[in-house]
Amino acid sequence: MARPDRDEFGNVLNRQSDVVPATPMSPEQKLAQYNEFVTKTGNVPTATIEDFGGKRAKTAEELAAEAAALKAAADKKAQDEKDLASRRDSFALIKSTLTTYGFTVAEIAELSSFIEAGLTNAKMGPEQLKMDMRQLPTYKARFAGNTTRVSAGLNALSESDYLTQENDYSEIFKMYGVGALSSRAQFSQLIGNNISVTETTKRIDTAVKRVKNGNPAVLTTLRSLYPAITDTDIVTYFLKGDEVLPELERKTTVAEIGSTAAQFGMKETGLAKFEDLQRYGVTLASARTGYATIAEELPGAAKLSDIYKETGTTYGQTDAEAEQFKASAEAKRKKEKLIDTEKSSFKGSAGVGDAGLSTQYLRRGSSAGQF
Repeated sequence: MARPDRDEFGNVLNRQSDVVPATPMSPEQKLAQYNEFVTKTGNVPTATIEDFGGKRAKTAEELAAEAAALKAAADKKAQDEKDLASRRDSFALIKSTLTTYGFTVAEIAELSSFIEAGLTNAKMGPEQLKMDMRQLPTYKARFAGNTTRVSAGLNALSESDYLTQENDYSEIFKMYGVGALSSRAQFSQLIGNNISVTETTKRIDTAVKRVKNGNPAVLTTLRSLYPAITDTDIVTYFLKGDEVLPELERKTTVAEIGSTAAQFGMKETGLAKFEDLQRYGVTLASARTGYATIAEELPGAAKLSDIYKETGTTYGQTDAEAEQFKASAEAKRKKEKLIDTEKSSFKGSAGVGDAGLSTQYLRRGSSAGQF
């Protein structure tokens, strides 16, 4: 584009002054004249810009560029407003969801403050917000079971799965009448130790039916034999994750054997004895049957042992337990030897019949069928 010099533009002004009476022109009027000249001729005198306060008419290219910049700025502002509205909706949804997670009022307030701060951070989207929020102490405390699971090499549960499992545990507790156990701490322990709902049901069934609601002596014996079981509520012990269900059931059976022995007046007791019988398959039912027989026969057998101790044959509670619960042939032979000695001693004497025997033991039927 041709660019007239200052003199050429001055000539234009001079020609106009020949037509119009000469009148001093203000800077504004001169600027108007300058812009009119540029508009009509399309020429931009470079030597006259400073004369008019550094202002001049803009070219078409400059105007187009300026319009494009204004449009881009407007578009960006509209998109920013749209993005902010979307972020507000997403963060509001997150905040609303938190109320269903069982947080306390104070915890909700703390998390809400975190969410509000995240809303003003353009670099933090909803997904990043959730990831960062899961690292907050308050959030970790609510889903403490996940921390235990991760430490043990297990996958963390989603919030949805975690809450579902809590609800399932709660229903089980209610069903067995121990609803008071429903607490965040109890749930986190079960989830953290990966104790399934099915196994939890079995554990509570064992604790409630076999122990808590059973013979009080069993509970007393259980705590006596296993001092570590000191919880106020025995059911709580059965829900601990450091012992598997078979071990808990084994200990319960041992306690049942021990309490049955005490019920039938057995003097020889102890953890080792009852655990040994449990390993031989003794149950509560068989313990009741066996100790009932032992309680009936042992006094007579013990008396015979004392009378014929010079023979070197003795028969006590341990022998009776071995015969009843372990089918011990040796224990059976010891008892039969004492019986034979008793018979020989008394029936060898003239005029002495069964009524004269030193014990009524021989005249009772034995569970082994040898009398």
